[in-house]
Amino acid sequence: FVAFVAFASSDGSVDYPFSCVTGDADTTAASCTATGADDATAKGLAFCHGPNADADNEYTEYGCDECAKDENDADVAGCVSCAMGTAGDPNEGCNEYAAPTNTFQCYKGEDKTDCDAAVAIACFGPAETYEGDVTALTNGGCGTCATALKTSTDTDSSKKWETAECVDCSKALCNTSSAMVPFLAPLIAALFFL
Repeated sequence: FVAFVAFASSDGSVDYPFSCVTGDADTTAASCTATGADDATAKGLAFCHGPNADADNEYTEYGCDECAKDENDADVAGCVSCAMGTAGDPNEGCNEYAAPTNTFQCYKGEDKTDCDAAVAIACFGPAETYEGDVTALTNGGCGTCATALKTSTDTDSSKKWETAECVDCSKALCNTSSAMVPFLAPLIAALFFL
């Protein structure tokens, strides 16, 4: 962000020009102005606003000035204000764009499990062609195949699997237990004929 030198107006007040993010990227910014009786006062009134970092936040507006107020004179839900700076030292982190995050669930085995909030929903499970019995893969879970494989803590070489044996999906609860049917079907058939 670039802060500018304050300018005196004809009525003796001082204008402090600054910029705030106004769109869905840090490169989308608007010119803003705070006006005060003197330079320090004007700079003290320079605010930007935007959504807070809470997951599932429905507030999406970025812009100049502090957050709008609700009927109780509190910031509207989901909004956070930030001061652009005082004494000519702008707050470089003020009003930066952040992609919204959402909470979601994936199946882990037969159970629905809460996943960490993320920008993109991702669940994983075994590919239809997978014939192994590594529980970490057959159960599936939150995240992508690559992340699940990378964070696997099983050191037994017989419990390893490849990303090609795994499938990612991008909707909540998209890795249903039916993804395990190809692996379980031969086992069930064999047990039936015993």
